[in-house]
Amino acid sequence: MAMIFNSLKKILSKPLGEIFSVSRILKNRNWENNSLYLDLVKNSLVGLYQTTPEGQIIYANRAILKMLKYDSLEDLVKTKLPKGCYVDNNKREVFKKILEEKGEIINFQSEWYTKDGDIIYVKEGARVVRDVNGKIFRYDGYIDNITDFKLTQMSLIKATQEAEEASKLKSSFLTNMSHEIRTPMNSILGFSEILEDSVLSKEDHLRYIDAIQQSSIRMLNTIDELIQMSKLDADCLDIYIEDVNVKNVIEDMYVLYKPEADARGIEFSYKNNHKAKEIIIFSDKEKITVILSKLISNAIKYTNQGSVEFGFNFKTKTNEIQFYIKDTGIGISSENQELIFEHFYRIDNGREIIYEGAGLGLTIVKEYAKILGGKIRVESVEGKGSQFYFVLPIH
Repeated sequence: MAMIFNSLKKILSKPLGEIFSVSRILKNRNWENNSLYLDLVKNSLVGLYQTTPEGQIIYANRAILKMLKYDSLEDLVKTKLPKGCYVDNNKREVFKKILEEKGEIINFQSEWYTKDGDIIYVKEGARVVRDVNGKIFRYDGYIDNITDFKLTQMSLIKATQEAEEASKLKSSFLTNMSHEIRTPMNSILGFSEILEDSVLSKEDHLRYIDAIQQSSIRMLNTIDELIQMSKLDADCLDIYIEDVNVKNVIEDMYVLYKPEADARGIEFSYKNNHKAKEIIIFSDKEKITVILSKLISNAIKYTNQGSVEFGFNFKTKTNEIQFYIKDTGIGISSENQELIFEHFYRIDNGREIIYEGAGLGLTIVKEYAKILGGKIRVESVEGKGSQFYFVLPIH
């Protein structure tokens, strides 16, 4: 107390003008500090704000205005945080609860709307400010735009998940491919040894030769699909554009697959409602043939009873030709209708019947359709059948 008294005594013993001079210096210095502080808040790269506990914005610096794409503070204060900024209003309630319980919160992540309606990812924090009675009357907080970081993080997570899924699918594919090669090879080798037995009847002899031929065709189809996929992956597939007679292609498909359908007891037909002798389009005949072959072959393979019908029609409004293949087979569940076109994907339908094939046919169909400027889609009901549509622009 003595020291304080002596200091006051020294100040008061000075001339009055000198005392006021000291007061002005202190006042100016305080004003300068306040000015520097305000400039720091206004020009901060981090968004700084003040709000009421109800979410009414009191103040926001330039960084927040820029972040949320508002032209002025007056424009922003018209918006209440819970209704106009937070994408999920529950996030605001969680933020507020933690803040009021602990007095402060840092690094809370949420999503906000900008004035334009875009969504940004933010990291925010705040502390409560109380009045003399201990009642909360204001939040002082910060907000930082972490959209770029968040999008990069989500991309990495997605890439990791896709890589893991691809690894699983490849493992499944290799297991299936091993089966697709070993099974016909075993059949070829086994029946070849049996044919060495000279006591076989002519009927058995022909039956075993037919089995060897079917196994050879199956293996060739597998190898052919692998070669086609390799060319697609390497982007080195040749395209030969020429005049294609659609009617001839359709009739060839019918002749080719009619015996197979008859052998399975399936009604097989094609619809031709066009009277013209020739219907010519300008495209790659080989790839159209591959697409239709794989779709018709699948329809027959997955139809145990009933019918398979195919044909084409014109969509004059869009100048397109639409091929269709309709069957009454096992059908495809809604969740699998997109997956069937993916690389190495093979649906486990949980049935006792095992269908042969490498699981690459529909992937090739989709890629070929894309190369020709067309598209492929499917409509199906599990247990009732499927309809595949191959749409191709007419040139």
